[in-house]
Amino acid sequence: MAKQYIDVLIDGKVYSLGGSETEGYVQQIATYLNGKIFQLKAQPGFLKMPEDYQSIMTYLNLADDYFKEKESAKALASDKESMEKETYRLKHEMVSTQMKLESLRNERTVSEEELETAKKAAKEAAEQAEAAKNEVQAQIERVKKETQEQIEAVKKTAQEQVESARKEAQEQIERAKREVQERVESAEKAAQDRAARAVLRGAGDDIAAGPVLAKKEALEQIADAKKEANDFRGEAEVWKQDAEDQRLAVESSQSEIASLQDKLEILKQQLEEARQAATAVQTEKSQLEARLMQTEQEKQSVKEQLSQLEQEKQTIKKDLEESLQEAGAAREELAAVRQAQVEAYMKRKPFPKRQGTVELKDAILRL
Repeated sequence: MAKQYIDVLIDGKVYSLGGSETEGYVQQIATYLNGKIFQLKAQPGFLKMPEDYQSIMTYLNLADDYFKEKESAKALASDKESMEKETYRLKHEMVSTQMKLESLRNERTVSEEELETAKKAAKEAAEQAEAAKNEVQAQIERVKKETQEQIEAVKKTAQEQVESARKEAQEQIERAKREVQERVESAEKAAQDRAARAVLRGAGDDIAAGPVLAKKEALEQIADAKKEANDFRGEAEVWKQDAEDQRLAVESSQSEIASLQDKLEILKQQLEEARQAATAVQTEKSQLEARLMQTEQEKQSVKEQLSQLEQEKQTIKKDLEESLQEAGAAREELAAVRQAQVEAYMKRKPFPKRQGTVELKDAILRL
């Protein structure tokens, strides 16, 4: 910047000051110096002092103002540093709060997803449990019905077979007895008839030989009749064996019925296990519902924490804005202190009492 000369009035005298600073800045320095001289002249006894004492008193007051402003500048610089540290801390806390807020939002999102998954799983588990329960119940009822029908059919068939076999065996035995009785009676009657005829035929020829022959024939017929009776007894034994086989078949049917009853008991046990499984599923469903309720409570707690963090964020933001404003005010005060330091330094330099031209160094004006 080009060097320029500015005329200023100091203690009633005009001085031409040269430098690269603006006219307003130079006039401000002159105004401050005039104010300080005016304050000293207003003090009692100041004007009675010699001129060099007046200059010394002016320098001392300017130096006092300088050191006081210097101490004030140090204090302001320390306050600024503290404010900057506090601002940095608040920014750090705000970043941490934002990160924590984001983490809580992510956790809330995950909790909501887990909640939806748990609800869906609970619903599916309940549906599966209900379907399994219905299916097991239907299957048990169907098997129970089929087993009961089979048992009834086997019982009925076995009863019919037993009755039929018993009746048929009884009829065959009765018929065989009658036939044997009839044949024995017939044989005995025929033998008696032959004996009588033989007795009558042998009366004229040989009375002694006739009865013997008749008796022999009768014995032969009786033997034949007994043989036939034995044959009928053998058939009766066969019929008895058939009846025994029928009895064994009935016992087999009863054993099959017992086996079916055992299967029915097994099915009842499976039904009980299915009911227990359904109860376990219901318990699990209740636990899932309790977990869902707990998740809802945790979700509400997270919402409250988010609201609290949002309030803390707003508070920190407000504090940060106030700190920034205070830092701006501190910067302005620091700038004013620096300007006061420049003014105080300028006051240390004596100016000529006579009117003339004085050049100020750029380094001094920039302090």
